[in-house]
Amino acid sequence: MERDRGFTFTEMLLVLSAITVLMAVSLPSLSNLARQKTETYIITQLRDDLLYAQQYAMTHKTPVAVTFSESRPEYRTVEIKTGKTIVTRTLPNPWKFQLTTLTLPLLFLENGNVNKAGALLLKRKDIAYKITFLLGKGRFYVQKM
Repeated sequence: MERDRGFTFTEMLLVLSAITVLMAVSLPSLSNLARQKTETYIITQLRDDLLYAQQYAMTHKTPVAVTFSESRPEYRTVEIKTGKTIVTRTLPNPWKFQLTTLTLPLLFLENGNVNKAGALLLKRKDIAYKITFLLGKGRFYVQKM
């Protein structure tokens, strides 16, 4: 009954080797999953912040400006009358905004409509999202390119 005393060094090395191989195989897929979750989080947070800016403008009966920075990965929501910053959000470094047909600042008016239509891109190295603002109902949508 030599097994009652534990495992041999060779048995321990075999088990550790098997665990190491399994981790090496699964880590690339975990990093890809983490990247996808970050991407989903960023888009969801941007949608929520834009809807919050729209609702803030409607409930406080004041225009709200949303500015997207092309030089830094951030956007800001400001109440026009008081200059109060409502939301400032910084995105992770590889993400950046690129204005296409939208000119800044984007205003959500007291009735929830935007002051102008347009689109901008939210880009990472290999992925881009197009955010389009429509006139009339204050609607916008995010589309993966």
